[in-house]
Amino acid sequence: MGWFRIPGADSRPPAVSVLGEGHDRPVGAAVLLPQQHLLTCAHVVNGALHKHQFADDHPGPVTLRVRIHGPDDTVERAARVVAWIPPRRAVGGVGAYEWAGDLALLRMDTAVPESIGPTPWVPMAERQRLRAWHATAERGSAVDVQVIECNGRFGYLDGDQGKLAVDHGYSGAPLWLPDDQAVVGVVAAKLDTSGGLRRAWGVPWQRIHAELAAVGAARLLTRPDDALRDRPGYGRLVTLLDGLQLAGGTAGWTGLARSVARECGLEHPAAGGPSPEQFARLLLTRERALPALVDAVRPADGPAADALLDIGHEAGLRRLLAPREHRELLWLLSALPPHAAARVPTAVRAALVTPVPAALLTDRARQRELIGFLEELPGDSGAFPHGCRPVPGLLRVVEFIAAGCCPPSEHGSRGPREELREWNDRVALRLGVHPVALGERRRDAADWEHHPVRPAPRVLAALDSCGPGTDRYRLRLWCDDGTGPRRVSEDEDRPRTQQEVVREIFAAVGTLRPPGRPDRLPMVELIVDRDSLEVPFDGWNGDPPTGLPRLLGVKYPVVLNCPELRERAGAEHLADWRERWQRLDEEEPLHIDGTVIDCTTGGRELTHAVYGLLMEWRFAARVSIDVPAPARPGVVQTCLQAGVPVVLWDRSGEPGSPAVRYASPVPARELPDAVRIYRSKTLQRPADHPGRPVLAWADADRPLPELELAEPGEPSARTPGAYDPVEPPAAGRDPDGATGWSGPWLADPSDREVVP
Repeated sequence: MGWFRIPGADSRPPAVSVLGEGHDRPVGAAVLLPQQHLLTCAHVVNGALHKHQFADDHPGPVTLRVRIHGPDDTVERAARVVAWIPPRRAVGGVGAYEWAGDLALLRMDTAVPESIGPTPWVPMAERQRLRAWHATAERGSAVDVQVIECNGRFGYLDGDQGKLAVDHGYSGAPLWLPDDQAVVGVVAAKLDTSGGLRRAWGVPWQRIHAELAAVGAARLLTRPDDALRDRPGYGRLVTLLDGLQLAGGTAGWTGLARSVARECGLEHPAAGGPSPEQFARLLLTRERALPALVDAVRPADGPAADALLDIGHEAGLRRLLAPREHRELLWLLSALPPHAAARVPTAVRAALVTPVPAALLTDRARQRELIGFLEELPGDSGAFPHGCRPVPGLLRVVEFIAAGCCPPSEHGSRGPREELREWNDRVALRLGVHPVALGERRRDAADWEHHPVRPAPRVLAALDSCGPGTDRYRLRLWCDDGTGPRRVSEDEDRPRTQQEVVREIFAAVGTLRPPGRPDRLPMVELIVDRDSLEVPFDGWNGDPPTGLPRLLGVKYPVVLNCPELRERAGAEHLADWRERWQRLDEEEPLHIDGTVIDCTTGGRELTHAVYGLLMEWRFAARVSIDVPAPARPGVVQTCLQAGVPVVLWDRSGEPGSPAVRYASPVPARELPDAVRIYRSKTLQRPADHPGRPVLAWADADRPLPELELAEPGEPSARTPGAYDPVEPPAAGRDPDGATGWSGPWLADPSDREVVP
């Protein structure tokens, strides 16, 4: 990166030793180039082959041995000459002070490790301070020289008095420019002078480029900006930095560069500053460097800061935050108390239209990745006032976290809510976001805090079989538009066919979907007993006269709810159910297959195995099941009875279920519609989408209605958590409000055990 340096990075380029034929002693050095190439002096190759130093005949298909020294590895390779530019007469003749040519391009038989990479080249210029190393690559052999004259064909180098000087064994070594972290040429020879003069000369980049161009190899001399010159925004950025350098003078320019280096954790020389090209290279290649410069520029030059942000957008830079801002946000989020952190996924989803990968929300260890994802989101509001920037999605999310997860502090103290908002204010100021625009997002968050979004509408259908051997059911229906269940069914004791059940459910759904309303599809929640969990309700067809199918589970998201199993587990597991539901967005999904439990067992052994797994995954709120058909009912029912609110399985029993595999990575709250979509795909292409997925869904935040017995004269039964505004809790009743389940499908709950 030139003037900007990574702490602890190697201070020299890869060193290459050219070994003599028949022995391991280096005879000269070389420069590592791209595509397995090396550049050295022709007289170094002659020396390795024990030929006259200035022999001009091509060495032929000989193989040389080279040793490459990287920061961590030293490797040997075989190399052959692919371009020969022999020494030739210049002014004064071959062997005088200077000569032309004298270059050899080699190609290695195999690539070097990735940790050993080629370095860029820049032109040689007078007054450059350079460094070179002996062919042995010993670090103590470093020689410091200064370019005292360079005409593009030759560069004369003077060494410091009292220090090492260029001598035999330095030929072919790269002339390294530490300030630019680049090579400017190669050492050619030491001048034979009398007295204390310590002078040598080298072949500069300018001549090397011309010589290699003549043989079609100039592309191997990469420049630092080669990969950036065609990048969008590069030219504008260099021009803008030129202007900042002129406007700020030496002190102002150096101050900006040092500020960015400090923010990015980089080192720099004690004196001077980077060139605009070096600065541009850093801003386009170092993560968060451009936001760091915007932070330094904004107080004194707002238009320049805005221009930098525009260039960053044009160049496709994805990081929104400066390094300090990023560290602060990570700390603020990690310091949230557990109860506040548990609501972060809900706040993120409420703030955004864009879906966020569930894994980023469920694992607090991935907060860095979550921030990175949010940084890339565009602003979701128009510029306000005209000409100002929209509020980025990340800042909107922070407002929702502050409002929805962190209660206000008391007595004027600063708590998490105030700290998050202060952080947002600072970042918005740097980004040029108008305070009024940020204030609108803050009000949106406050509105959400006080008026949460109404849940999606649903139709609840309690289905009671009319008895063994019959396909008729009694049906009770409720509509819930988000304000609570409202009973809509009539003549509930009348047995209904499957077609009649579907038609009545569709009619109820229609009341929740007024024409022109863009709400999500209402969900159909079927309340069933344990023996009905494998009934293919989702495939029931309304069979309309038009002949078009009206499959229940294809037109609407259909889920099952089995309160019987939760109720019979008792108050302890009802509390587990509620706690697991609260963690639906935070916990990782649990997948149960033959690799985690022994599916060949049955009865109590299988129940114990599944229960033990659920106790290991104490707060798992979502389970997908892919086990053989004989074991599946026991696994499903154990999960439901233990309080797992969301359970997915495949009724077809196909091993390695494609349906389960399709739905497993879907965010939890999108599962109902994902299962509906898979059923639609099965209808289109059964061979490509086999299986019959089933989703059990028990939302602990949305109570079920009071479920009365189908038989007249029997006492009514309430589902777990049902709210009774009149009757106080009776003795022996679950303190959480649950009552004993006495639906028509369960004559005596005490005598039943979950078995496969």
